[in-house]
Amino acid sequence: MKKGSLILVIQLLSHLGYGQTSVISQIDSLVSASDYAGAKEVIELAASNSTGEDQHRLYNKLAEVAILQGKLDEAEKTLKSLISAPTAANPFLLAETKTNLGFLYLNKARNDIALTHFQEALDLYQQAGQANSVEAARCLANLSQVYATTGKLNQAEESGVMAMQLRKRLRGETSEDIAASYNDLGLIYAQTDPAKALEYFEMALAVYEKIHGKQHRKIAIANNNMGIAYREQKFYGEAILSFETAEAIWNRIYPEGHPNEALALVNLGLTYGKMENVNAALGYYDRALAMYRKSYGEKHSDISAVLNQMGVIRKDQSNFAAALSNFQAALLANSPTFSTDALETNPHATDYYNAKVMLYSLRLKAETLEAQYLEKTLRLEDLKLALRTLQSCDTLIDNIRFNSTNESDKLEIGSSANDVYESGVRIAHAISESTIDHRRYQKLAFYFAEKSKSAVLQESIADSEAKSFAGIPIEMLEEENQLKASIALLAQKLSQKPGLTEEAALREKLFTSNRQYQGFVRHLETDYPDYFNLKFNQATPSIEDIQKLLGTGRAVVSYFISEKGLRLYSFVITQKSFRVYNSTLPVDFERLIKGFTNGIYYVVPNVFKESAERLSTLLLRGIPSVPELIVIPSGRLGTVPFEALTYGKIKADADFGTYPYLVNRQAISYEFSAGLLLQKSAHQAAAENSSIFLCAPITFPEKDRLADLPGTEQEVNSIATLFTANAKVAIGTEANESLIKSGSLANYRYLHFATHGIVDQTSPELSRIYLQSTDTEDGNVYSGEIFNLKLNADLAVLSACQTGLGKYAKGEGVIGLSRALVYAGARTIMVSYWSVADESTAELMTDFYQILLRQASPNPRMALQQAKRNMLKKGKYVSPYFWAPFVLIGS
Repeated sequence: MKKGSLILVIQLLSHLGYGQTSVISQIDSLVSASDYAGAKEVIELAASNSTGEDQHRLYNKLAEVAILQGKLDEAEKTLKSLISAPTAANPFLLAETKTNLGFLYLNKARNDIALTHFQEALDLYQQAGQANSVEAARCLANLSQVYATTGKLNQAEESGVMAMQLRKRLRGETSEDIAASYNDLGLIYAQTDPAKALEYFEMALAVYEKIHGKQHRKIAIANNNMGIAYREQKFYGEAILSFETAEAIWNRIYPEGHPNEALALVNLGLTYGKMENVNAALGYYDRALAMYRKSYGEKHSDISAVLNQMGVIRKDQSNFAAALSNFQAALLANSPTFSTDALETNPHATDYYNAKVMLYSLRLKAETLEAQYLEKTLRLEDLKLALRTLQSCDTLIDNIRFNSTNESDKLEIGSSANDVYESGVRIAHAISESTIDHRRYQKLAFYFAEKSKSAVLQESIADSEAKSFAGIPIEMLEEENQLKASIALLAQKLSQKPGLTEEAALREKLFTSNRQYQGFVRHLETDYPDYFNLKFNQATPSIEDIQKLLGTGRAVVSYFISEKGLRLYSFVITQKSFRVYNSTLPVDFERLIKGFTNGIYYVVPNVFKESAERLSTLLLRGIPSVPELIVIPSGRLGTVPFEALTYGKIKADADFGTYPYLVNRQAISYEFSAGLLLQKSAHQAAAENSSIFLCAPITFPEKDRLADLPGTEQEVNSIATLFTANAKVAIGTEANESLIKSGSLANYRYLHFATHGIVDQTSPELSRIYLQSTDTEDGNVYSGEIFNLKLNADLAVLSACQTGLGKYAKGEGVIGLSRALVYAGARTIMVSYWSVADESTAELMTDFYQILLRQASPNPRMALQQAKRNMLKKGKYVSPYFWAPFVLIGS
């Protein structure tokens, strides 16, 4: 350290106590300038002349410097001594120590431990009245990094934005802390929006250059991050230049190597790999691997990530043995206790530093074993080991989901999970065709197909049911409802793209509400073990479970689309049989579906005829001739009205009224997954009395720009007369949002909403049905608000346009209003795929209820089939345009 700096430190030491902030500022300046030796000297000298809380803060700084130098064991020893020191009774000092422990374990790739420390630190900052401090902002920024590293991008963005807003208030728009936040957010957006990420990285670089010039470690960080954004946009030349700039700066600061230099080398390897220069890529990976091992030893998730990339190259070169060796080594490096390099073994699903990296290693290992079987060995053992590895992936995916409290993050896991399940279906079915034990592997194929459907929805319902049976006090459940309602409302408002000032305020409120909800859930899991056990012990349904539900006249067909293999798997289940059909998926499959639905909607017979015949041949393969069929769709099949498929050739001169529609042969309903079918079967039926609540606003506020629906008044009144004294009709201003939220809907067996609805396929949280407004409600019942309703209905009908559509999410299916109603407690729902005129809708609905009420045991599936067949017979509304869009989900 320079002599002048030492004199300044001695002067500052004389003011320790009330002036310790000056010493801390001097230390921070030295750290910012990468003068770690100087910072350490200042700290040690200051600590030797201080006691108590002053000394505690200085030792925290000492640990922080050690972490930045990569001396993690030294930092851990210091921080653990501080945790047990008497000064740790001060919540602010303990929060600083917890933040540094989190930072330490983040660098050690122990994200689980880091997350716990950061969450505890935030609670302590709150307790100390320092929730809006610079130190709390640093904790939030680090928490954001943990979430980003583990793939929880929505939670990462939420924490990162909070840190940035806090830093702007405390430090202004051009501080080094703000630049750090720009970097953090850029890394999150790099995974979803590289162009947006680049904007943030460029803002960070501009601030760093203004403060530090062009040869500082922060400049290296910014260049490395910009390189990532360039690479994602395929600007490979700019990416290489950025990574080389970063690597040169790190090499100058740390001539003997550093993990940050290794990161720049990894990124160079990835870039050259994208450019198909595999030799250059492997050369950079080798250098990075050596540097990481020198810094970390043999175990670290960064080492695992490099080995994964090396394995990918060797797999693509068909060097399967070398690739498998890389992936097994990656599993070893990413697991604290796993210690065998035997290919037949995998680590336990909770034994990891980074779950996302481990999932990638396992998936790659399985894919390589499958490729080795197909291209080289034809040994069935390769496929069986691949399948066991995918089962390890499956357990890990469950573990990741259970450890996430943000639904959006759970949904995003579905994309990675879907690749696992697709491989599982494909490999299990391939084994079934080559072994005498074919039934066992067909069931495993069904298991993987089922795991790809509505996992998050099923978990949410299981969670709700667990609370009902775990003895949780009613006041706690009310508290949860209020928290969830607040979160849904804030998320909905953010989706409406508010101004910058309002957005900042909303984000802060949403972050606080989510933190409260996370704490609430942790409290439940700790204090109510029955809740924890019920929530996390939901078995995937077996074929035998489903067969027990089916009488002699019913069948289930569950589809799975393999996009990579262009295959369609149909799992057909009856009370006494189970068969699997593996069909080739046409390359124009998407066009076929569009042709089918457009042919109906625009009433174009030739387009409909061609697509209906081809789709029917594919989708109805193996379907038994039973009266009732439950369809569990996959992917885009979730918006296909199967009733309009045809079971025979369409005559050349036939018109719409004489086509051999499937609705003439079978009563059809749909379900999100077999698991939901079983969950609903375990529920008690609603009250025996046929009570119904009917709702028709008729007119709508000018702001909504919606056409009036005069025909709905006749629709609900006609239906009400069928229920005699057991009908509640809300028309006009009485059909308002406050009434819907009053809790009274739980008293009705049937619910019927004749109104407008809209499904937002970009932001599902903005999907809504329209009612009348009140002084306290705007009349728009959003999806999140429907989730929070408490229903006990056998049937809920949304007699509104396009309520069966939604955003398609891999691994979850269509996310829209229907999903929200199922969660709210409706056992069966009727929705529509497109808008239909008031008159025809009223006729179909009235006929449907007449038939339903005449049945000895109400069966909505059979009632809807008969109502549609009646429309075909009467002749006025024979086109499927009028009757096909209305479908039942459930029953």
